[in-house]
Amino acid sequence: MTRTHWQFVACALAAVAAAAPASAQRATLKGQVVDAASGQPVAAAVVEIMPRHEKTLSDAQGRFTVRTTTGEHVIVADAMGFGTVMTPVELAEGEVEVQVALAKDPVMLQGIVATASRLESRRRAYPHAVHALNATQIATSGAPDMAILVRERLGVTFTECSRYAAGFALATSRRLDPFAGANGYMGCVYSRGIAATSAVYVDEVRMPDTGILSLYGPQDVAAVEVYHNGEQIRVYTRWFMEQAARTGYRPLPLSMASF
Repeated sequence: MTRTHWQFVACALAAVAAAAPASAQRATLKGQVVDAASGQPVAAAVVEIMPRHEKTLSDAQGRFTVRTTTGEHVIVADAMGFGTVMTPVELAEGEVEVQVALAKDPVMLQGIVATASRLESRRRAYPHAVHALNATQIATSGAPDMAILVRERLGVTFTECSRYAAGFALATSRRLDPFAGANGYMGCVYSRGIAATSAVYVDEVRMPDTGILSLYGPQDVAAVEVYHNGEQIRVYTRWFMEQAARTGYRPLPLSMASF
């Protein structure tokens, strides 16, 4: 979007915020996000209600529900491979149904598909077990953050990096790591009968420890990969996937991208 357009958007949202009553009644906004050209549902779209910054994700059928206040609002919706759309809406008490149509960006969408294909090729080259979820699977998982997602949906068992892991199996010793946080140690996962250190990457950058996963919600993430029971966990944000699509990013082999 151009700077002038965003200035208009900012003014519109400011006007909505000024018009909002201090103690408004509650309303339920239900809707569906669709492709403007085909009318097909758009899954994993981020839907934000302004000016209250209430966010949700569309499900596999493009549907969403937000509980908010009555009055004037602006629905801001976007999805990977589509442009952002703003829809003014006035909500009365009770339920209101809307449809949000997103215009496809063919060039961006093609780039995202190409990036996802390259990441899949890299996963296939890995010699051990790999599990992965895409944006739609993440959006419909019901998990509030990536730590819970990889534990409940991808079978990762987090544990302390102590001498003994769960079940009293002998574990690897807790080791100092230069990428860890203030205490100098990183998190562990239960793998191959031991507490193995877990390397977490977000957008191909090594993170201090596994705790970073709880900071990323489903609305932030386009894909997640779990290698070898969580000994390596890789998260890719929506922002990263869009940037990768624009630049034609080609991921390094894991032997070079991991350290």
